[in-house]
Amino acid sequence: MKISIAALKKPLALSAVTALTFALVGCSGSDEPAAVPPAASTSASAPPADASPTTSPSTAAPSASASASASESASAPAAAAGNDVLLAAGRLGTREVSAGSVSSIESEGNGWEVHVVTANGKEQQLRVDATGKRVVSGPTEDPADAEDRAENQQYAQADLDYRDAVKAIEGEIADGVVKELSLDRDNGRTMWEADVTAGSEQRSVQVDADNGDMVSNRIDD
Repeated sequence: MKISIAALKKPLALSAVTALTFALVGCSGSDEPAAVPPAASTSASAPPADASPTTSPSTAAPSASASASASESASAPAAAAGNDVLLAAGRLGTREVSAGSVSSIESEGNGWEVHVVTANGKEQQLRVDATGKRVVSGPTEDPADAEDRAENQQYAQADLDYRDAVKAIEGEIADGVVKELSLDRDNGRTMWEADVTAGSEQRSVQVDADNGDMVSNRIDD
């Protein structure tokens, strides 16, 4: 049997084309290296070279209103503190003189002069430091004649003591600082008389030592 050469050439040509196709497909498979993604840019997160540092809230300068509040707190009314010291000096006087009653407290130099009377008409004097808590000198007895002893006995029997008098004055003059407070007799009545500083004013005050009435409250000339 004779085989045609042309018939053999056709299958061989198809086989060559098929092999070439498979070779090309294999070359384009997974062996090809993957594309490398470009590196991310970091320029967006870096701060500018000339950027000025921001001020932290915790280190910010205090506002004007905060400074004003601090100033107001520092300059609280002096009345309460001033009268507290006077009252402390009075308490110290009554502790130093047994069964005594304060008849006067007066600001003197860097301290207070306190007078204390007893029911027998005697009078003791002592000096107290500026805090009202320490005795600087005394108590020493003040010489008293018959008239003085009679007055001292009346002072010792007054219904309102020095603390009541200060309370009455503070009720009348809210910002008043008592510089001097003493018992006296006026028209047959026992009075607490006080020199009071209220702001820029100097005032003279009288309080009835029996009932606490405000008898007078006037500005000194």
